[in-house]
Amino acid sequence: MGMFENASGGKQGLFWFVFLFVAINLVGLSYLVITFIWGTVQDDDIVVDDAISAIYVNYITNPDDYISSESYIAMAEYQQQFPETQNVQVLQSLDTVEIIGYMINHLSGGMGVDCTYCHSLANFAADEWDDPVAMENKNLARQHLLMTQDLNRDWLANLGDVSELKQPSGAQITCAICHNGEPAPQIWAGVPDYEDEMLRLMTEPVTVENEDVLNVNARSDISLETVQYNQNVMYHMNTSMNVGCTHCHNSRYFPSWEVPAKYYSVHMVQMTQDIYAEYGETLGGQTPSCHLCHQGAVIPPGSARSVDVLPADLVPVP
Repeated sequence: MGMFENASGGKQGLFWFVFLFVAINLVGLSYLVITFIWGTVQDDDIVVDDAISAIYVNYITNPDDYISSESYIAMAEYQQQFPETQNVQVLQSLDTVEIIGYMINHLSGGMGVDCTYCHSLANFAADEWDDPVAMENKNLARQHLLMTQDLNRDWLANLGDVSELKQPSGAQITCAICHNGEPAPQIWAGVPDYEDEMLRLMTEPVTVENEDVLNVNARSDISLETVQYNQNVMYHMNTSMNVGCTHCHNSRYFPSWEVPAKYYSVHMVQMTQDIYAEYGETLGGQTPSCHLCHQGAVIPPGSARSVDVLPADLVPVP
């Protein structure tokens, strides 16, 4: 120790030598820790908080990717000219500024399209102009807004009553659920195409009391064709939601009803049947399916986080 004291100029010099040595090591270690953490959060596999949408569940949209500068300019001019809405038939609780916000975030955002997909930039309120394809798209959009209103008010609003053991998440239906950023929904993408079975399911009554539908457990009075139909429908449901049989069933006795999600599934199948019956002609010849909304998740990606982020016209009436 005396040798170190002499070499460093005494005890005071030794103190400063030890202090600087410790300080330099702490700074170096801090730099390494900060560098490691920064490199980790920059990893593409990490989702940071500011990338999560305040509107949607597991869905991100950037309007600048598909809305043109011409459309932005036209919207600003239209807003100045018509602060009150013109020819609005569904979203009647909104003023022009709110309509524009909804159209950017939900219609364009959900479908990944420019305003000209449904509108004339010369007059957003027009129903007739020199683009028959866009005119038809606008008419179809209105019908699907009414469908969204119907599903949220008459189906999701009642989901909490189907089982006392389970309450819904509060997520609401939006354009993005079905469209997933594409103009035309991909109904069968990523799942086996059992369209014949799903079409049959759209026309068969499914209720809690009806034990003859989708129930083939330990029965000798049914055909192998019925068994195959049952298996295909169930496999479609499993792959659409990325769940196993026990998500809805007691696997030791499939006909039992103690798993609350089974009640939910019956309610949602009935909702899908209603979509087919009431709006089937607007679906471009496609059959609605579980995957159309769920796309491999229990809570559909693109669903609104709650009623608070949707116009009052599209959510349950308090």
